[in-house]
Amino acid sequence: MTNVHVTGHRNEVTATVDSFLANLPEMLGAMKVDSRCLVAVIEFEDGRYVQFWVTSDGVVIGEVVSNLNINDAVALTSDQEEMLRARGWEEPSPGPKPNWRYEAHDVAKLIDLVAMTRDAVLHVLLETRDRTISMRSWSMDPPHERPTDDLLYEGRVYYQEALLEIEGRLNEV
Repeated sequence: MTNVHVTGHRNEVTATVDSFLANLPEMLGAMKVDSRCLVAVIEFEDGRYVQFWVTSDGVVIGEVVSNLNINDAVALTSDQEEMLRARGWEEPSPGPKPNWRYEAHDVAKLIDLVAMTRDAVLHVLLETRDRTISMRSWSMDPPHERPTDDLLYEGRVYYQEALLEIEGRLNEV
């Protein structure tokens, strides 16, 4: 059963941080029960992001940008990294899991993920509720399989790419 309207990999919609956080439980709940393998990326004005992968069997993987995949840029201070660690986010590792990560296999863990994401956005990334975000969502191919590490790698958003896109938009103005 398909429930979630997706924007497409290159199409984005804009909203505020407050709207995103208010709708996060409903968004993740709808993604969890959708039969497809889905991805949602929420990017902030500075290029940092949170993203969600939902497998066709209903496992929700939440990620917060880390310093591992951004070359020389710094997305998080050591204090911010410690805050994520203390709140239960799994450490990033080189390869297919370069971001802070949390997997929700059941409803209780999904509720934790919603709270952890809100905390990460407001208290770690220090986003204010009136700031603009962009959101993209899409279905992964193949549509009925759990994403492998290779598929996660291919679908991942990289901070450096986001910075280049922001710079390009600023140069157009």
